[in-house]
Amino acid sequence: MLNKMMEDLRLHTKIKSRYRVFDASGQLPFSIVFGLCRRSTADTEPRPLLLEIAGSALDVSYALAHGLLTLQEQDTKDEGKQWVEVDLSRLKNVAAKEAECLSLPSSVNRKEHWRDAFTVYQCHFDVEGELASMLKPGKRYRIRLASEDLGVKRWAYSDGKGFDDNDGKLSHDSQAVKLVNIKPTGGNATFKVVKSLPWPPKTEIRMRLCASSLSSDSVLANTGRSSSTAVEISVVNTGTESVTVQTRGHQNFLIPWGPFQPEPDVINDSVRVIDATSQIPPTAVLQVIDYTTGEVVGGNKQHSGCCGLTSGNIDQRPMAKYAVTLKPGVPVIRKIDIEALMNGLEDGHHQYKIRMQSAGCRWWHGEVSEEQAEDGRVPARLGCVLIPPLILESQDEVFPFIR
Repeated sequence: MLNKMMEDLRLHTKIKSRYRVFDASGQLPFSIVFGLCRRSTADTEPRPLLLEIAGSALDVSYALAHGLLTLQEQDTKDEGKQWVEVDLSRLKNVAAKEAECLSLPSSVNRKEHWRDAFTVYQCHFDVEGELASMLKPGKRYRIRLASEDLGVKRWAYSDGKGFDDNDGKLSHDSQAVKLVNIKPTGGNATFKVVKSLPWPPKTEIRMRLCASSLSSDSVLANTGRSSSTAVEISVVNTGTESVTVQTRGHQNFLIPWGPFQPEPDVINDSVRVIDATSQIPPTAVLQVIDYTTGEVVGGNKQHSGCCGLTSGNIDQRPMAKYAVTLKPGVPVIRKIDIEALMNGLEDGHHQYKIRMQSAGCRWWHGEVSEEQAEDGRVPARLGCVLIPPLILESQDEVFPFIR
């Protein structure tokens, strides 16, 4: 049996809200994100660490009710905007959630940087639950660890996905070794509560191959390529109201976050397919895929990660000339030359397909024209960024042929 005086096992824990807002209507699912990583030099066990989530700090409502987490509300009436503890007595009867386990890989022989080795768990907010009913629209809240204690009641080194009758603590003494955070705090999950969010209409996007220009056939004959070297893209607003969409520049809207940074592929400041300016063509949203292997061989292989985040000192209002209006039922058609995408690919019997990557856009109700611009930018009154993006995506694939 392990000595009761044995040191606690330390984990690196990070807390974040998945979105900057909690939508009380429930249309935008909301979660508190936990990232956990084994970094302790004392943890030399090569097997995964299996822990039970129920009744721990990761079980948010239960954890708030039992002092493992704290909930604070920002007092906007105070000039310093101090954070005030919220009375959680209404949560006293909240039960632990159903049994659920989380497995943390060992740090032994770890190749990647510890920051890339976090296991992520999301605790979903039930909009019908007691906790959600306590949150007031218009207010800002934050959730934090109350101490370094993670409140885990059951854990073991195990290769399994769940506990069996022989699993538990490292010994039968439940007080033997506690799982604790590396420090008393683990960041905070900060969010604003709103009654509901404005939602964009859905779009329907179709793709087809076409000649890049009326005079292209003779030129293409000399290069040995097919005359189908352009993709025609048709975008239709399936809603009942006009919306204006930003087509290039930094896109600012609600994005989901992990423990440290936005989730993969959500930040993508490439030119959108409906862009109408004569600058760089929007080929960055297209991928060329080897039909046989499924490998991406041309175009944008992946989005650009976090490089799209900008400083708060920069005017983030987009240029008005980079805005396109989508009227209900009226197709917006763009032709994208794909010659450059196909250059260098094997010809002959090799077959390729082109697909479009999904991309979100900042948008506004109605029409926003250049005449309404302020200093060439979209008016400040339209500057709200607490909106879900309008999504441009298509299931269509086109099959160019190289001969």
